[in-house]
Amino acid sequence: MSFAIERDTDRTGKTTYLLLSGVFDRHAQRDLRRRLRDAFARSQHGRVVLDVARVDELSGECVETLLTGYTLALRGGYGFEITNARGNVRLLLEATGLCAPALYAPAWMSESTADVA
Repeated sequence: MSFAIERDTDRTGKTTYLLLSGVFDRHAQRDLRRRLRDAFARSQHGRVVLDVARVDELSGECVETLLTGYTLALRGGYGFEITNARGNVRLLLEATGLCAPALYAPAWMSESTADVA
């Protein structure tokens, strides 16, 4: 396996951190999707922060998973943030809008205040 995903939480349990490292190719997509789903379940409508500082490569399939995660965060009222992207990973995330300076799905949003269709 050429990738790793570590999970951590803050003391309140409202923020779940996923620390990603390695090469996230198409084989990593299923694990990334599962770990994101688990992070949303654990964060209790708080926020999920993905630290991608140690990611060397990111496939289109994994970017799709991150985009889906961001959409689900918006719809579900979760915070969602991708931090510490660098190099080609940063360029790819910027091109898809996932790594803009202000990208953050506010945790205070509820389904009644925003309809993302």
